[in-house]
Amino acid sequence: MQPTKSKSTRYQPKGLYIVASILLALSAAYNISDQFADDCLSQYTNPLRGASPIKWRSRDEALAESKSTHKPILYAFLTRRDNPSLQMYGEGFHDPKVAELINQNFIPVRVDYDSRDYTNGSSLYTQLHKQYGYNSTCELLTVPAHMTDMSSTDLDSSANLSELGIDNTNGLESGSRYNCSYNYAGGGAYRPGRYRTDGQGYGGSSAKFIGYTNKQELIDYLYGAQHWHRLPATKGKVAWLPLAVGTQPLKSKPRLLAFVDNAGTSSDALRLDTFWNRRDYSLINKEFEPVLVEFHHGDSAYNQPLEVLKAKYGITTLPALVIESSNLATPLIQFGSANADSTHDFLVSGVMKSATKL
Repeated sequence: MQPTKSKSTRYQPKGLYIVASILLALSAAYNISDQFADDCLSQYTNPLRGASPIKWRSRDEALAESKSTHKPILYAFLTRRDNPSLQMYGEGFHDPKVAELINQNFIPVRVDYDSRDYTNGSSLYTQLHKQYGYNSTCELLTVPAHMTDMSSTDLDSSANLSELGIDNTNGLESGSRYNCSYNYAGGGAYRPGRYRTDGQGYGGSSAKFIGYTNKQELIDYLYGAQHWHRLPATKGKVAWLPLAVGTQPLKSKPRLLAFVDNAGTSSDALRLDTFWNRRDYSLINKEFEPVLVEFHHGDSAYNQPLEVLKAKYGITTLPALVIESSNLATPLIQFGSANADSTHDFLVSGVMKSATKL
């Protein structure tokens, strides 16, 4: 009588082995390593370990370092659940050239999309989602050091012509900022910029980069993003007088004080729609003594003497326009943002009222 083979009653988790094998194959294909791969495979097994070429920081560390070094923060919103994130993390972030670009020019913070918690808002992803409003599972967001308190709309906006990729100013001077051979900020991600930082072509010029197609597009974005909001905002074609004129006695012409920030959508719009508009800058140069009062966002030491002038007129938000004249009992003030036509009407009204003697 042949002995019968006893069947083991021990459970064989074949499905678990299959899933683990697939995940390991994927991680090898995308060259995933260190913490992100650990998170992805920790419930099974993960032999793929090693130091990440990118020096990731926590958000608190990044904010402190950005304040002291003036480097921009690079938030990387990633998930363990889609191929673009895995490709960006593996093929992109583990490339030596990409890692060098990021480590030298940014303060990188990795944000786990899968940790989102809309109930108590404790996760980093949820906090950033509330501030910037993004909901992408694979996205990069560059935040300049002086703009860490601003919204996504402000980050996307710019009033530097090179950053915007403007080829000519004919559209601006005719009153149409959308006819200048560039894609104006306001939701568009990764538009062509004017940087030749790699000596081979233009870099990307935008605050954000969504999705992942290939490594070269990522490199182009990083080349441009490191300069985003580093260049001065345009002052248009207004013949601005020195700031000291703003505190001197009034002369025959009315005085126009333009209070603007060097960052932010509303101030950018005033610069592009009014200071570059031929109709308006011609009127300003002819009829006013124009003085630009330009605040540097986040630089309290620089702004301190300007705050005195700002408080004099009760200005609490930027931008603002003030018209003073010896023929006016009180200054005329336009608070906050306004469209180009409303601003033009304000300037014309100021000229007419200033011409009438008290």
